[in-house]
Amino acid sequence: MTGEVIGMLRSDLASGKFSELRSRYRDKTVLETFSSGRGKSFEGISEAAENWPAIVLGAGRETHFSVTAEAGGYVVDVQRSVSPGGGPARQIHTLHVVDGLIEHHVVHPARPRESAVLPDGAVRSLLAGPISEFQHDGLSGASLFQAWLADGEPVVVKYVRPDRDWMARATHDPGREAILFDEGVLATLPPPLSSPVIATEQVPDGRLVVMRDVSENSGRFRSADPGTAGETALAAAHALHSKFTGVRASEALCSVADRLRLFSPLRPLLELRGTDTLPKTLTRSWETFAELADPSVSAAVLELALDPAGLLQALDRAAPSTLLHGDYRPANLGLGEHDVVALDWGLACHGPAVLDFIWYLSNAAWDGDAERERLETVWTRLTGDGPSSRAMDLAVIFHAVMGEVPFLVAEAHHQPPGFPRPSDETAAWWLRRLHHAFERVGDLSRPH
Repeated sequence: MTGEVIGMLRSDLASGKFSELRSRYRDKTVLETFSSGRGKSFEGISEAAENWPAIVLGAGRETHFSVTAEAGGYVVDVQRSVSPGGGPARQIHTLHVVDGLIEHHVVHPARPRESAVLPDGAVRSLLAGPISEFQHDGLSGASLFQAWLADGEPVVVKYVRPDRDWMARATHDPGREAILFDEGVLATLPPPLSSPVIATEQVPDGRLVVMRDVSENSGRFRSADPGTAGETALAAAHALHSKFTGVRASEALCSVADRLRLFSPLRPLLELRGTDTLPKTLTRSWETFAELADPSVSAAVLELALDPAGLLQALDRAAPSTLLHGDYRPANLGLGEHDVVALDWGLACHGPAVLDFIWYLSNAAWDGDAERERLETVWTRLTGDGPSSRAMDLAVIFHAVMGEVPFLVAEAHHQPPGFPRPSDETAAWWLRRLHHAFERVGDLSRPH
């Protein structure tokens, strides 16, 4: 049955016509698209047939096709050369399948896969043996290469070109991770935290970053007991924050204000002509949050998204600033024998330590309340900063204004059964936590 559904999708993508999939749609099947940055929904076979050519951009020759099976269906990553002009178009099709029939079909745009060539230079001279680009599902525009050092050690080379990276543009990133290495910051991370970066090079259109291959370490983190891994990760983060408290480690760091605006309600408009997936989904996150959250809470969050000056000032006063990883979550962490390896320092900031903690909490704990409460207990033990402290409350509000709480609420509400999603309990916990934070901190609508 899997082969039939996937084969029908491939056929209809090639022809640009909705013909084969008809037999796998129900009368109430919803076809949803996010190509414009606003979700559009079509119900049933006739509406799907009418809108299919525009959604899939017409007929096209397939140049890439991969399928990931989930408990509730399939995620299909497809790139085609479409007419007119034969340009590349990439889309992600999520198919929620029940008893062989499609219940929900979501189409997201994605940045086309374009082969990159590793530039000649100092980094090339470090490498021996074959160099091959490999595809990844990162949210930005960096290219990754698998290579080896002369001694046979496997490495990953990241080719960062800010003009191709929407996150780099949004956070004014000049090659932040490479600069932190060049300035010696990554070499002075306190144990048990470490970075895999071993070399960098500036090239005409960006920077090259050579990293140890830590896929084994990442797998070890994913397979570890979540509670134990969380305690280890938070202890490593606390060591980082303690060492750099009051010290601005680099002028290249992301500002807290830029980090706050990364997933702003305005981002879909700023990236309207782009094809990156995440900016296209932000409007639905914000709309769902406005619909489901308490009206006073959603209004307060959206007002701060319009003008965050009062929030930023209050946060600056509530806790000293330090070096933040900026994207501290399980996907960017690995466990070694004696260290915690932190990948991807491209969003590294100078700000209050609690921002790294709340970001970790929102990404690592998607199940029961007990998991979140255990991590809060660990953080309080390490830092003395309890769940009801002013700094913690402001950090929760910060992450709502940044778009993380709206994302959790929207994913819990919209993601079909059998696909990765935060639990309903998780979404409710964050909404309660946000409500209590606003009750305690008071008016943040203007600087004081």
